Amino acid sequence: MKIQQLPRDRMRRHAARWHDTEMSGRTYCLTPGQALPEKVSLPDALGKLIGDCQTGAFLFWSAAQAHLVVPPFPVSRSAEYDGWHAGPLQSLLDRPRTIAVLLLRLGGMAAGVFEGERLIASKVGTRFVKGRHKKGGSSAGRFARRREGQARALFDKACDTFREVVEPHRSRLEHVILGGDRHTLQDFEKRCPHLATYAPIRLRRVLNVPDPRLKVLESVSRLLYASQVATFRPGLESDQGTP
Repeated sequence: MKIQQLPRDRMRRHAARWHDTEMSGRTYCLTPGQALPEKVSLPDALGKLIGDCQTGAFLFWSAAQAHLVVPPFPVSRSAEYDGWHAGPLQSLLDRPRTIAVLLLRLGGMAAGVFEGERLIASKVGTRFVKGRHKKGGSSAGRFARRREGQARALFDKACDTFREVVEPHRSRLEHVILGGDRHTLQDFEKRCPHLATYAPIRLRRVLNVPDPRLKVLESVSRLLYASQVATFRPGLESDQGTP
């Protein structure tokens, strides 16, 4: 079974082609943390995907074939329909949102605020951080301390940049999303307590992006609205499927 990430335009096109040919299907709109209906069983990988996400899911189910969509933003209302209905999924994807983004890798940062897919505020910056020391010896400790100091300077600058760019729009924000290197972001969170004040609207997914530059930040809107999608035949966990 194959899980794909599809940007919004491709997700629309795929969903428009899905048809419940046996007319026996159901559509389930599952809010975050909601249990699956008793008669529905998922392959282990998809059960874990739903369990780990914080957005809920849309499940287009039939005995012959099923489609699971984990959307980029939380499903707000639980519902169940006879047949396959992509309307609730389309509505979730089509609604423009105000989103704050911070991209961070060692050496660079980019902070921005999006209204829908339009970047309305941004700032990028760089801060040199040495690469990892490849040799041992007496100089390794000094090198590590210097590198840690450079990383802390980068994190402090990124924290200030994020505050400068995002705070003026805070009252309108719906989501905060981070991107870049996961380990670097984990260290950054420990250094920037201000980020914790956005916890109620923080989405845990991490955008996979290259070095944070303005061009990268401008293009990230496609990732913000991307969904994870899997097509499978119920009861056949080894099936390979694409939407």
